[in-house]
Amino acid sequence: MQNSSGKKLMNLFDLTFMAMGGIIGAGIFSSVGEGIGVTGRSITLALIVGMVFQMSQQVRYVFTSSMFKVSGGMYSQDALVLTPYLTGVAGLMLFINALNWAVYGISIASYIGDLFPVLKNFPELTAAVALAIFFVIGYIGVSAFTKVLNAFGILKFVALGLFIFYGITKVQAGGFEGEPYFYGGTADFFTAIALMSFACGGATKIMNVQALCENPKRDIPKAWLISQLVVVVIYALLGYVASGVAPYDQVANQNLGAIGGMFMPIAVTGFFVVGGALLSISTSLLSSIPGTPLTVMGMADDGWLPKIFKNRLFVFILLYIINLIPIFLGFSLSELISMLLVPTMIITAIKNYRGMKMPEMYPEEWANCSIKCSIGLFKALLAISIVTSLITSAFSLRNLTMTQAIGTVIMTILVFVYPKIRMGSGKVKIVSTTDMDKEEAAAK
Repeated sequence: MQNSSGKKLMNLFDLTFMAMGGIIGAGIFSSVGEGIGVTGRSITLALIVGMVFQMSQQVRYVFTSSMFKVSGGMYSQDALVLTPYLTGVAGLMLFINALNWAVYGISIASYIGDLFPVLKNFPELTAAVALAIFFVIGYIGVSAFTKVLNAFGILKFVALGLFIFYGITKVQAGGFEGEPYFYGGTADFFTAIALMSFACGGATKIMNVQALCENPKRDIPKAWLISQLVVVVIYALLGYVASGVAPYDQVANQNLGAIGGMFMPIAVTGFFVVGGALLSISTSLLSSIPGTPLTVMGMADDGWLPKIFKNRLFVFILLYIINLIPIFLGFSLSELISMLLVPTMIITAIKNYRGMKMPEMYPEEWANCSIKCSIGLFKALLAISIVTSLITSAFSLRNLTMTQAIGTVIMTILVFVYPKIRMGSGKVKIVSTTDMDKEEAAAK
């Protein structure tokens, strides 16, 4: 099927592949070694539980996608249940979450160091230069380059498949002497779950393409569920191999390329690093860097940010500088991920609490929802999502030093205070998004 412009609309297969690609992205290549460092071989279970946590936290978007067809994606879906003030809070968090590019910059430096050992001595500089290249590409808008990388997205599935294929027979099933399954104890296991939830996100990117789908209200929920079930199996096998091929002190806090080099042929390891890790991280950066400044500029249009944020070049430069700060301060991947998860999960809990009112707020849409579910069960699912979000936030905070924890708490407070100040100034003007189905019906 094609839309009015002649472009082919996305079907269930397209959406499922897109959702799987969103989950199996830069996060998994960046954070598994860090998770092993926290909990050891129980990283396998942490990945499974982390996926369950993510699914619970995303369930409101799945229901919303089956009730509404909106052009603004997740931002518009949030606006359906949030007050104007909380919409500003959520929007500001999108701005702060751009710091995850620093995570990818640090990860790129780690993998490049495996290919060119001399650069291991300059990880901060390598990360800064790598990010600079991607920011320049994002600013110029070399869409052809982005399309080429996306076309090779299948390579990361092949790379992970090779990692599992070569490694699964090398795993010491009984473990290594002196290494209990829950390395570090129960509290560290939950900290690892929080970290792994970063690697288990990404399926929600299909919520942003409703306008490009044949039957979004039916296919998006199905694609979301299928992709999660497939990927959780891949992740379980990946964690089993990565944590079981060598003693803890050899695999803890190592990237997957370094771990793979312990059992894969040199050529296969090279393919894994380039075709899997670096290509996946590059794709994630090139798909997010061009769009995030547009979101920031849109927030400035609505008055959430000063007028200077309407300048695209200023926003690109500012975002780049902000991402350099944690890199040159020497933050580890796990520390930076944890700092971002603390406020993100608090806001997620608030959004899902507000989302409990959707059946009452939109009775007609709820009655026509493609997912048949009682109101009681729906609210129970969102209650679970609130609990998992708060657990993730709490154990992410635990992973930080006292100084980092204080800084994270201050940042979280500012996320809630700043929008209130802007609204009080009278400079905010909210632009709402309507249901596209109703717009189309009204036009006929």
